[in-house]
Amino acid sequence: MISAEKVIDLIKEAGTGVDESKLNPSAVLTDIGADSLDMMSIILAVQEATDLEIPDEDLDGLRTVNDIVVYVNERISGATKSENA
Repeated sequence: MISAEKVIDLIKEAGTGVDESKLNPSAVLTDIGADSLDMMSIILAVQEATDLEIPDEDLDGLRTVNDIVVYVNERISGATKSENA
């Protein structure tokens, strides 16, 4: 599982153009300075931290820290359930 705090830390570490003073779980990342390259950096950092591959078709739905947290945790939970089945 991943927390909002962990995603925020990953965003800060990725060296993006995000205004860190406005960075919170519900902020739309593109509204606080993330461009398309920043978004790719964020997604790559999340993928590395979680060992998940996030398909391109899912990227449009990942607009906030909360979106990323929910998506990743659902994927992790789903993978765990299928491994235990």
